[in-house]
Amino acid sequence: MIAAALLLLLPFPQQSADCTPQSLRPLHLISSDRTLTGDELLRIGDTHEYQRHFPETLTYYQLALSTFRERKQARGIATALVRIARVYEQQDKFPEAGIAIREAVPILARSSDRIAYAQALLIMGRVSSRLGQFEDARESLTQAAGLFDQANDRRGWNDALVHLGLLQVGDGLSEPGLAALQQARQDARTRQDRHQELSTIVALGTAHWILDRVTDARRYYEEALPLAEQERDMILETTLRLRLAHLYDREGKQNEAIDSSKRARVLAQTIRDPATEAAAWSLLAHLYRDVGQSAEAEESEQRALLIYGHRQTLVHGGR
Repeated sequence: MIAAALLLLLPFPQQSADCTPQSLRPLHLISSDRTLTGDELLRIGDTHEYQRHFPETLTYYQLALSTFRERKQARGIATALVRIARVYEQQDKFPEAGIAIREAVPILARSSDRIAYAQALLIMGRVSSRLGQFEDARESLTQAAGLFDQANDRRGWNDALVHLGLLQVGDGLSEPGLAALQQARQDARTRQDRHQELSTIVALGTAHWILDRVTDARRYYEEALPLAEQERDMILETTLRLRLAHLYDREGKQNEAIDSSKRARVLAQTIRDPATEAAAWSLLAHLYRDVGQSAEAEESEQRALLIYGHRQTLVHGGR
């Protein structure tokens, strides 16, 4: 039940056909008059990651990892692995992210950089949570929060506290969990960190959804939506629109649900997120049936099936 609650709002991880991610296989550097260093390859990968060009990002991070391995540079190996895990996490490829981050953490534990170690533990906590490994997640996040607190890294501490709060809510400890999330929100507000305050508001909405408090969840998501628009965070806005559509539907507000689903669909097309676009089309099909618009429901369902079919072809066609 805990796993179902925590993963309720999130897509299931896509399992790789090969359990060993490409990031951990040996790669050969392209020969040239001057071979790039591992640090230079990381910087090129950082540029692609900022632009969300994930295949190119992984190529450069993998090349950096190979370079660091050849030269037996432990810190470089750990840094590349953390970046690789982060990219897999952004693509919801949690098994691959888990393999990479679990190799990085012991290396960083032996280093003198406590912040880098805490950041790796934070990623491991998030990934473990998404894989349903809640005890591992709690241990990693608690350790990360302590390290961030010792280093007076308030942003890192806030991130860890948010994830710990959600874990507590999923564990049935609703009041301590909600108190932790409110504490994180107040901390972000005190520091005038708008981006982090937005994250805490979304987390509060998610916590209330887990608790099946539909009205409270909607209220927090509606509060977060204009902030996401102000921050021009289209990815978060897309997620919020779709979640609000589900909540409006549960409250019997079909017109609001349809409008929110349509907006989520358009945003998903804009950011090229076919999974979310298909989810929006599927929800629209359900909503149109509820209001008796059978033609629109049929069209929406067919569009969703078309995307799902195309994605299956991409996953299985190359085997």
